[in-house]
Amino acid sequence: MEESERRRKFELEKLKVESEIKKKEIEAKQKEAERDFELKKLQLELQSPVTESQSNTSVDGSGDHAMSHVPSIVLMKLPPFDEEKDDLDAYLNRFERTCTAFNVPQWQWSFQLARFLQGQALDVYQRMSDEDVGDYDLLKNSLLKRFRLTEGGYRKKFKSVRIEVGETAEHFVDRLKKYLTKWTEMAGFDATYEGLQNMILTDQFFITCDKSLQTFLKEKGKVNLKEMTQAVDNYVEAHGHEINRSETKQTNGISPIQSVQTRLDKMLPGPTQSLVDIAI
Repeated sequence: MEESERRRKFELEKLKVESEIKKKEIEAKQKEAERDFELKKLQLELQSPVTESQSNTSVDGSGDHAMSHVPSIVLMKLPPFDEEKDDLDAYLNRFERTCTAFNVPQWQWSFQLARFLQGQALDVYQRMSDEDVGDYDLLKNSLLKRFRLTEGGYRKKFKSVRIEVGETAEHFVDRLKKYLTKWTEMAGFDATYEGLQNMILTDQFFITCDKSLQTFLKEKGKVNLKEMTQAVDNYVEAHGHEINRSETKQTNGISPIQSVQTRLDKMLPGPTQSLVDIAI
């Protein structure tokens, strides 16, 4: 009895595994078909500008000599972007360097990148309009937003990243620098001591606000420290609202602003301005 029960469970488990394997095979074939379709579509799109250029050459009567100057279509080889394993920012940087190394014309970059996209990244490309699909910068920004590689995304990466197994301290610090640089750039702050100081102050002030005030500041978009403090003062005056006291407790008679200033003095070398002076 027990033996038959074990066999039954074994057969059920075997059927389950076989079903999963078939399911994955079907999904893989579907993805391959999608990639083949996109590749054929891409080849047609890439051929169109060349055909047009060749037609113009014939009309001009320039002959075969002029046709030799038609830009060739370079089919680069890169591994497809894997959203589960690859860092999108690093992948795009590698792609751009490869395009530059092979002298790929800028007008081809968007179509070239599409050849290596799959999954959600390919969805971003497919949803672009016919007018925008050839704009590489627009495609790049759309991908960065889709994978949350925005100001908030890089801020989160910088604050939550941890050293990986086998990673050297030097490489880990390089990653931190990259995230910090991207955060600074997308936040719109200058890559200077004062710019970094203002970014840290703006971020620290933001996280001390309650949810309603944070939402209000997000709706304001990118603002500098002075604009933010003025906007908060106007909000408080208009709504009779106070910054959440539970999240801005004073410690030993030191205000939150003074506490931030003290930490900045320790974190950043050189003299620091008064936060009141910076905000004014």
